[in-house]
Amino acid sequence: MNFFMQKDPIQEHIDSILSQCDYGVQRANVATQCKNFLQQYPQFEMTANQFTYAGMSGGTPLVYLKGAMILTVDNTQHEVPMHFVLPSGFPSIAPKAFLTNQVDEEIIKDNPYVLKNMEILNQYMNNWKSNHPSYTLNITYYYIYQSFMLCPPLNSSITHANSNLEEEKKVEEPPRQHQANGGDGEEGDKEFKKILLLSKIQEKIDKMSKLVKKFSVISVTLSQNADIIAAASDKVCTKNALLESWINIDLDELSQFIENNQGKDINDIDEIVKPEDDVSKSMLELLADETAC
Repeated sequence: MNFFMQKDPIQEHIDSILSQCDYGVQRANVATQCKNFLQQYPQFEMTANQFTYAGMSGGTPLVYLKGAMILTVDNTQHEVPMHFVLPSGFPSIAPKAFLTNQVDEEIIKDNPYVLKNMEILNQYMNNWKSNHPSYTLNITYYYIYQSFMLCPPLNSSITHANSNLEEEKKVEEPPRQHQANGGDGEEGDKEFKKILLLSKIQEKIDKMSKLVKKFSVISVTLSQNADIIAAASDKVCTKNALLESWINIDLDELSQFIENNQGKDINDIDEIVKPEDDVSKSMLELLADETAC
């Protein structure tokens, strides 16, 4: 009986490659994305190569994923050799994708998704969101596939694909001919649908989280304002209590005094004003002395 757990060969290979690179605190995220990608697309090979490109350092080796995308055009399969390069800032920044083989200049000129240096671009990669669960290598591959199905980087004599870019907006579900693992493509389609569904769910969760945070801030603000109002109210009540404690006028005695002394001068205010404490009494005495003077 084998008491030792078998090591995952894919994970061992990824760890070996990443030991030659420097992805800093994002290394675990890079490893996870690479593993998911290689499991989904085993026709790709992962290596570490130095790569010089605008905005990318050529000194430290970067992850290099080389393979081929399989396009089905007019019921015929075509392999499109390509590779991904993961910049040192990945996944905070988008991966780079290139056609591996040199393609006819005329094809490149008419293809909106491939630059002269063979770099592949599309709207998904241009709008890349830093460390967002909906932006991964697997989904990048999917959107490149969608772009190439609209405008394949192939000789025009063997393809009649519609190159109208407006069609890209209409494509939501993975095509049935998508070849994930070189088979009939159904498993790959299911996996993509699952990824996209999870991505949409995650986006909704993110939106709800933002709303909850906003409500939390509002709640804290209201709570703070309530505390301020309560404190101000307490101060007013305290002042009122102090004022009432300083001078207490017996309204019944005052009414009776006024009734009995209508038209007469008031000689003794102490008959109607009765202080409740020594401080108030002293204040009245001082007032009486000043008035007498």
